[in-house]
Amino acid sequence: MYIRIVTFGLTDLPVADYRHHAAAVAPAFTTWPGLCGKIWLADERRNLFGGIYIFASKDDADRSRTTALFEGLIGNPAFIDLTIDEYDILPEPTATTWPIPSHATAPVLQP
Repeated sequence: MYIRIVTFGLTDLPVADYRHHAAAVAPAFTTWPGLCGKIWLADERRNLFGGIYIFASKDDADRSRTTALFEGLIGNPAFIDLTIDEYDILPEPTATTWPIPSHATAPVLQP
């Protein structure tokens, strides 16, 4: 697995409009080969939004950078202070804690 964490603030875009936009584009992410899932982030108090992307491999993450969705993210003037960080995972401890335990309220993603 390979992880991408994206964060940004909003400028000249009401939060309600961003939420509507996010819901509208969410299905398009399901077309990314190797994307196991995306978790959408929102902290309205700090004006901080973004996502955690879980990829099957670094190659899959690299390929996603050529998509219109990714280019739209980095080129969107309503997104300020954009950060994109990517990480390898530690397989051994991750095997212990992944997938999300059954007592959690979030759905389980299949690696």
